Amino acid sequence: MNSILDKDIITEQDIESLITLGVEESINLDYKASDSLEINEGRKTEIAKDISAFANSAGGYIIYGMNERDHKASSLSPIDGSIITKEWLEQVIQTRIQRKLEGLIISPIRIQQDIKKTIYVVKIPESSLAPHMTSNKKFYKRYNFESVQMEEYEVRNLYNRKEKTKLVIDNIVTATTTEKEGRGLDSITYWKLSFQIQNIGKAVEKDYKLTIGLNFRDYSIKFDPLRNDKNFNHSVTGDNFRVISFFGVSAIFPDEVLTIGHVDFGLLDSTRQQTIEKGVFRLRLLYTNGVDEMKIELGKVLKTSAQQSA
Repeated sequence: MNSILDKDIITEQDIESLITLGVEESINLDYKASDSLEINEGRKTEIAKDISAFANSAGGYIIYGMNERDHKASSLSPIDGSIITKEWLEQVIQTRIQRKLEGLIISPIRIQQDIKKTIYVVKIPESSLAPHMTSNKKFYKRYNFESVQMEEYEVRNLYNRKEKTKLVIDNIVTATTTEKEGRGLDSITYWKLSFQIQNIGKAVEKDYKLTIGLNFRDYSIKFDPLRNDKNFNHSVTGDNFRVISFFGVSAIFPDEVLTIGHVDFGLLDSTRQQTIEKGVFRLRLLYTNGVDEMKIELGKVLKTSAQQSA
């Protein structure tokens, strides 16, 4: 989707920038001139066709009140918002498309704050309730720059569409220095680390794993025996690349933040400053539908410096 439109509040300047930059229509973006919104049966049928096509495909934006030339935004084509209201447009959409669309957003943009010069930006999410049928008993999808009727097998496949999960690395919670442990002529200082992930999707995820790659060797790991964590693995791969990993032991629900693992992480006092300055954690969260990655300096993870913790 276009980053100009993928924001909470869309402004008149955002609409003008589509023209200035010559942003092209795509499977996720369509421009419609003002005559696309008229109070007659033909136009209502076209509105339902276009909106449902986006919902049945990958979602996107339709901008009503924009002229295009060679599929690029060319000039404004304002709509009289006192006649074609947001409520009228929403009613057309919801009464002529089955099943009803969830999460659809209609944003009126008043050019120079004049209701008679209105642009409607309609944001249509990719629907987990697809396929959606219009009142003429047809199913549509986006294809290149158009809304086209779907084949029977495409409709059948959409009935099997499931909402995808989306997990992200949320946070690394670091406690203050926990203790020191003597080891020969040297000692080790420990920090408590907890790794958190979040499900920002709309479906439950059961299969996931977090790996933490380390680009250094002078460290120690131990566990609080009362926690009895069973999902931890510590391995050494080629070139002495060290990996800590935690796998999920319970489902993570939509919007849930889950602590996937805990560890007491220790550094030798004699090499701590050098390790903190150069050390890096490379985190990879693997789950059913994808991967989230993060690279973070060790000093930021520990929220301290060698001088402060000396």
